[in-house]
Amino acid sequence: MAKSSGKCVYCGKPGLTKGHIWPESYGRFLPSIANYHEQRIGTFSTFSTTIPGPKKWERTGTGPLHKRRPRNTCLSCNTGWMSRVENLALSFVEPLVLNKAVVLDTIGQFALAAIFALVSSRIEFTAQGMRTIPQSELDFLRTYLLPTNKWCIWIARHTGPELTDYRYNYTAMQTASTPSAVYGPEHCNTQVTSLFVGQLYVHIFFAQDWPDFPGYATPLAQIWPISGHYIDCSSLPPMTTDEGIFLHEDN
Repeated sequence: MAKSSGKCVYCGKPGLTKGHIWPESYGRFLPSIANYHEQRIGTFSTFSTTIPGPKKWERTGTGPLHKRRPRNTCLSCNTGWMSRVENLALSFVEPLVLNKAVVLDTIGQFALAAIFALVSSRIEFTAQGMRTIPQSELDFLRTYLLPTNKWCIWIARHTGPELTDYRYNYTAMQTASTPSAVYGPEHCNTQVTSLFVGQLYVHIFFAQDWPDFPGYATPLAQIWPISGHYIDCSSLPPMTTDEGIFLHEDN
């Protein structure tokens, strides 16, 4: 990987390399038959809004989405702690994507929480400046290979016809408890990331100042904060793409 100038978005060291949003080693089971991918910012599928947000922006890239490689991390992070997170989670992610039998014990849920928080943060760094995750959260993930309890993560079984590709939805937002709060894209403190990967659906919620987030009425299997219960993934609740998009935008 050729290095370039700039500083790593995770550790601040110079010498950037290209890094995949999803690990390159996962490519053998990440489904994708697409020869191009699209990225759109500032648009919603289920509603229209007048609240200030990012300018509408879109791009089309060659190759499937999981092969996209932003240049924003250093070689030390890519081959160090990120690689450990990716390797620990691989044996749990693969059966979920392929809908194979797996029971998630505590270690499995820890491993999945780390990889999904890492993927979500990587996605956020491609969102044209819409940032919600502070450096302290990135430092915690990098040091302990786990997210903090400001993250909530659920999984379900992705069903329906759109199982041969991979997509994600990311939305940054601002939550405030006082009417005098100043609003704007630069004040985002909460985000939702939804991952649709083969037969796996992941719903990720991060908030800087919402410690008692109640969750959703929609049935989902919570893996973080960890509940202490084993999860038999053969009985995960189903989630179609349309249902997942509605849940994502209904926050």
